Formats: sequence, structure tokens, C-alpha cells
Amino acid sequence: MANDLIANLNNPAERRKSVRLRVRPDLQSFEQKYEGKTFTVIKDPVCLRYYRFSRQEHFVFGLFDGKHTMEEVQEAFEEEFKPMRLELADLEGFARQLVTAGLVQNEQPGAARHLFERRAKQRRMRRLATVSNILYLKIPVFDPDRLLTWMYGYLRWVFTAWFFAASVGLMLAAIVHVMLHYNTFQAKLPAYQEFFTWNSVLYMWLSLGVVKVIHEFGHGLSCKAFKGECHEMGVLLMCLSPALYANVTDAWTLADKWKRIIISFAGIYVELVIASIATFVWWYTPAYPTANNIALCIMVLCSVSTVMFNANPLMRFDGYYMLADWLEVPNLREKANRFLNNLFLSKCLGVDVPPEAYMAPWRKWLFVIYAVGSWVYKWVVTFSILWFLADFMGPKLKVLSQMLALLSLASVFVFPTYKVIKNIRQRGRLPDMKAARVYITLAVFAAFVAAFFFLPLPVSRVHETGLVAIDPEHLEGVMLSEPARLVKLEGASPGQAVRKGQLLGTFESTALEIELAKAKAARATQQQTADMLNKKVLKAQGAGDAANEQRFLNEYVRAKAQADTAERDVARLLKRQIGVRELRATRDGTLITAPKRDEIGKLFDKGYTETTPVFSVGDPLKLVLKVPVTPYDYRLLKEDLTVRSELDVSVCVKGRSDRTFNGKVHRDKLPAQNAATIPLALSQRGGGSLAVKPNEDPNLLAPLAQVYLVEVEMTDPDTAIDPGQLVSVKIHSRWRSGAWWVARELSNALDIGLY
Repeated sequence: MANDLIANLNNPAERRKSVRLRVRPDLQSFEQKYEGKTFTVIKDPVCLRYYRFSRQEHFVFGLFDGKHTMEEVQEAFEEEFKPMRLELADLEGFARQLVTAGLVQNEQPGAARHLFERRAKQRRMRRLATVSNILYLKIPVFDPDRLLTWMYGYLRWVFTAWFFAASVGLMLAAIVHVMLHYNTFQAKLPAYQEFFTWNSVLYMWLSLGVVKVIHEFGHGLSCKAFKGECHEMGVLLMCLSPALYANVTDAWTLADKWKRIIISFAGIYVELVIASIATFVWWYTPAYPTANNIALCIMVLCSVSTVMFNANPLMRFDGYYMLADWLEVPNLREKANRFLNNLFLSKCLGVDVPPEAYMAPWRKWLFVIYAVGSWVYKWVVTFSILWFLADFMGPKLKVLSQMLALLSLASVFVFPTYKVIKNIRQRGRLPDMKAARVYITLAVFAAFVAAFFFLPLPVSRVHETGLVAIDPEHLEGVMLSEPARLVKLEGASPGQAVRKGQLLGTFESTALEIELAKAKAARATQQQTADMLNKKVLKAQGAGDAANEQRFLNEYVRAKAQADTAERDVARLLKRQIGVRELRATRDGTLITAPKRDEIGKLFDKGYTETTPVFSVGDPLKLVLKVPVTPYDYRLLKEDLTVRSELDVSVCVKGRSDRTFNGKVHRDKLPAQNAATIPLALSQRGGGSLAVKPNEDPNLLAPLAQVYLVEVEMTDPDTAIDPGQLVSVKIHSRWRSGAWWVARELSNALDIGLY
């Protein structure tokens, strides 16, 4: 039917004779003010769509009553708005838009069928858009208008002045409380690895669902409070987390834009109230871990995430609709994108586009900036979420994170590409392009593509966290020969200069003392036995008893040998005792590590006899960095170091923003194989980023994923850099193209082994 009607509009013979349009009788109209002018909003109750008409457009719209022909409508318009003229071509174009939108019809059979076909097509397009965005799924479920009416009867007190004052006071109290105890507040916050545990994420997942349900009912009840309607609620899967959504588009029927802004802000306001309550609950419940963790999750969700996502106008959430209402620009994103698209078509391709309605210059720049900013921010948010999911799921759930990444990338590229191709095919604009502008645009595009593939850029840097250590060639450890207990420290502390042979500490081994006591007792017994047998030999010799003399002599020889062995055992144990009791510096230098005073009396077990020195002496200005790199980065460094003998390194030290330190990665210092163990400081237990797996020996930390420990030589350290400190490291690899970087990042993210 719609196609027949449009064909009639295009038929010159029927144009002024037979075409009569009738506005659907079920449409609803509401007046609004925009920049001091009166506009009429038309509500389609079937499709739940809203259209805004100027005074002239609404006048023409009202003449489509099934009685006036196109010519009569034209004459009535020119009579009403003298001396304005209305061309029939423009009138027919306006009529086509109304027919396509389903707002007008004629008396031909099938008009209702066209209306419902259009509604079905809209539903299909919404489903396609929903499936195309895996990180933001909206599934309509029910009409909540009656439920909201019932709830509003019991909750109308929420919209009173005293509740507003009390809730604002609560939020201010929470903010003041945090500011007055900021240092303590910051200290109580868990680290990233502690916060994003499976338990915390489960709490956040459940809390987000509950909070978003309250959030959306805040929108719906606010709309109901201002006499609006809400006819759609459903399930929202935002970043795979369940929530609720409410369609309060009916707010566009309200003439007062501040009421519309309040409806959009209601959900954020509710979450800020919940965050304020959760702040006090978290602060005063440290003795109840479960309640404390849930309150912390709710506090973060309802404050930080709400401000970053819901209040952000660059995303199509509450902040977007608040900005659109404040600027009085409905469909801000669509208009901004259309304006930018038309600007490209006009300036770059020479395509004639319909002229925009009057728009102040600052609004034109606003549209361009907003379109570009929202597009860039969408990419940033998408990849940030994908990065977080990949980091959180880890190697064990790598396949799931890869599937999410592929689906999200497909939604970013495939659906927009499909819409662009469909738009070009429908409009048929290719023949209308101006050749000169097309060639210039293609040349510029080709230059960008060539630069993307061939222009060397500093995109191949390796950014990691490194551990400061003394160069092993300039460091000697003083280790115990066997487990012993610290008895006394001889005054030297880390950072002090020591001389070779200087006494550092006195130790005592209980096991060695017991063994030495036993050896001395055995020596005394063996010596006593040898002395007794010697006396018997002398006595038998004096008595002339040759037989007994020989027998006692043989026994004496054996006893004497055993006594000598016992003596040697005692001497050996005494030497061991001296070696354990006194630990001395093995070289001149600076004492780098040493036990603390409160460790006197501590037993230093076998770990300090095999792997960990008790004291270490070295040169504090001969520093290296232990930098863990992934296999991808290791292959990159190995490839570059086959061309160069060394690579430059930049080092940023926390608290030293005044300068950047330098270093080198040498070809001969690149490890031949991956690290079997890592230092504690580089693990999540010690404040680093590497996850470790369980090990039989708790003193040995094995990385969960494969890493290589690359050694970086610092070329300009100073005494303010301490061994054991974590620093930010950037290794300068050879420059490569942007295409190389994109391919490598995709390969790393999806683990497809291209690089």
C-alpha cells in the first residue's frame, strides 16, 4: 500500500487529482518549546516512536485529513504563511516521509496491514542491532505501566522536598566523611588484584543486577510522577552482567525540558544515594567480611561506574539524554552522525545533500566534535572491557575471552559496514559524485593507507614493570653454611660501606651445638678408653706377660685410632661452628641487604643456605632491572637484537618525575629460555602483576604463564634508586608501521600465533 501511495505521489497525472492523505486518528500530540519557538511532538502509540514538527510542518500535517488534495494543502499553506511559498516537490517529499513513517494513510485497503508490517520491520531491525552488540543486549519483556502506577501510589513520598533534602544531606555526609578520612579511606581500599577476585566479581555481578533494577524503576517512577507513561521494560545484559532497562521515551511528550532531565537523572540519583549508604556500611563493618565486600562493590558500582558510564554523554545512557534535553536537540547522536556524514559527502565526494535547517556555527562544531568523540569513546570503552575480560579470565578461560572479542569486533565493523553499503545502494549516489573531489579524497585515503602500512612509527615499544637489583657481577652474597639462629648484628645496616672480612653478624646453630657436644663426649670417651688400654699395656709389659701385652696393644691401637677420629670430628665441627657463628663481608662495597633488628632470634633455614643470602655486599651504582616479558615481546626483542647489539631503555621511577633514567638491553644478556621462577616482588603477592602457581617449595615462585626475565643494564642510576624497587620500563624496539602494530595486537589478544 505504501509503495502504491508513493507511486501516486510520483505520478504527475495523479499528483493534484487523486492523492488525499489522512492522519492516523490514534496519534497523540503535545506542544514543546525549543529555543523560544513552539513545536509539536507527535506520539505513535503503536510503534512507540516520537516525531517533532515545527509550526509550519504541523499546519501541513493537520491538513492531511482525507479531504484536502495536495494542491489544496499547498494553497492553504501559502495563504496562512504569506509571503512564504511551498513548492509541490517539497510538499510531496514531506508526504513521502510521513508515509514511510506510517503517520498518514489513505482510504485504500491494507493501510492497517502496512502499519503493522512497519512495526514488525522495526522489531527486526532492533533485534539485529541487539545481536550486533554483544556487550549491550536489550531484550523487551513486559509493559510495566500498571505496575508503576501501583508502586507510585506507595512511593510518592520519594518525590517530596523533604526527601530530596535528606538524600542530598546523606550524599554530602558521605563525601565529607571520605574527605576527612581520605588517607585512611585510601589505605583500606584493596589493591587491583585483591578487588577483582572471583568472589568480588560475583558480588559485583549480583549487586549490579539488583542496583540496575532499582535504577530503572527510578526512571519509570519519575516518568510516572510527571504524568508520563512507560510501556516497555526488559532484561539488559551490560558487559554480560544482568540488569533491567526501562523505556521512558514518553518523557518527550513533556513540554518542560527540566522534567525530562530529571527523569533521565533519576536513575543516577538513586545510585548515588545507594552509594552513600554503602560507604558508611563498608566503613563500619570491617568485622563482617561478606557484608563489607558487598558494600564495597556497591559503593564502586554506584559511584565510579555510574559517573563514568551512566552520566557520560558520549555513551547512549542517561547522560546522553540529559545533554540532548539540555541542548534541546532530540536524537543528538543520529543528527550529529548524519551531519558529519553529510559533511563528508558534500566536501569530500561532492554529493548534493539536503540542506540542514538553520544551525548556529557553534552547534555545527558541537555536532562534529560530539560525533567524533562518541565514536572514539565507543572504541576505547569496547577495547577496555575486552582487555579487562581477557585479563580477568586469564589463560584458563582464554577461549571464552577470544569469542567475546571476535563477536565485539564483528559488531563494531560488520553492522556499520552493512548499513553504509545499504545506504549507498538505496540512495544511488555514486553517479552524483564530483570526479575531482572523489579523486582527491581517494588520494588522501590512499596516502593514509600507505602510511598505515609503510610509515615507521614508535609503536613497537615494550612496556613492563621491572625490579631493580644489583648487577650480579658486582654483588656477592654472604650465606650460611647451614641453618642457624641470629644472635647478634654487628652494627652494619643496609647502605653502609663495609670492608672485606668485616664481621656482620653472629649466629648459633642448635643442631650443630648438640652435634658438637656429642662429638666432644665421644672424643672424651674414646680418649679415656685409649688411656686405660695404654696403662694395661704398660702393666703387662712390667709383668712380662707377653700375650696380654700384645692383646692390650692391639686394642689400644684401635682405641687410639677411634680417639683420633673423634678428635678430627670435633675439630671439623668447631670449624663449622666458627663458619656459622661469624658471617663476614666477602668484598669491599656497600651492604645491600641485611636482617632487621627485630629478626634477632629468628631461625634462618635452609633457604638461606641454598638460594637466599643473609647479607649481600655490592656496588649500589651498578644496577640492573629484571623485566618480565611475554613470549610475543621476547620474540620482538630477539628479532631486533639480531640486527642491533643493544636496545635503548627508558626507566621511570616512582617519586622521581624530575627525570627519566636510561638503560640498555644487550644481545648477550637476552635469556635463552623462559623463567622457571620469578622474584617475589614481581608476583601479585609482592605487588607486581605476575600470577604464580602453587609450588611444593613456598620459597620458589613459578609464574602461571610463560615469561622471560630480560636483564636491563641501567646506565645512569643514582643513590636514590633502591634495589628491590619496582619501576616502569620502556624498551625501545625498532620503529614499525601501524599495520604491524594492529596485526600484532590482534594476534596477542586472540592468540593466533602470527607474531
